[in-house]
Amino acid sequence: MKICIASNSNGGLEDTVSMQFGRCPTFTVVEVEGNSIKDAYVIPNPGASAASGAGMQAGQAVVNEGCKVLIAGAIGPNSAQVLTLGGVEMRTSPEIKVKEAVEKYIKGELPIASVSEEGGIGGGMGRGMGQGRGHGWRRRKR
Repeated sequence: MKICIASNSNGGLEDTVSMQFGRCPTFTVVEVEGNSIKDAYVIPNPGASAASGAGMQAGQAVVNEGCKVLIAGAIGPNSAQVLTLGGVEMRTSPEIKVKEAVEKYIKGELPIASVSEEGGIGGGMGRGMGQGRGHGWRRRKR
């Protein structure tokens, strides 16, 4: 089974899990057989430098690579739609080494990605509609 991990820099088992999926620079693809890692390789994320549609491009790359599982810190709604249609299971992880994230997945210790209030999946950063500009609260005039 192939597992794709959103990676922070050059990828590989010693890199760390990226907290964002659509614009991470690379994906580390890990082939797992039973409970052990058999192989790992790195592919570039086509969405990393996309002007628009980064999440959809990234999601399609994971599906095209034949991955059955994706591990990332957070996954946007467009990415999630592509991944769901492609039959990819989505899990969230803290910013730990890729190898450690895969080991946690094998042990069943990574949570299933869930939809956040902002419409994304996984560990959102509190980015609501107000965008930090005070738009969520209005002073009442009497």
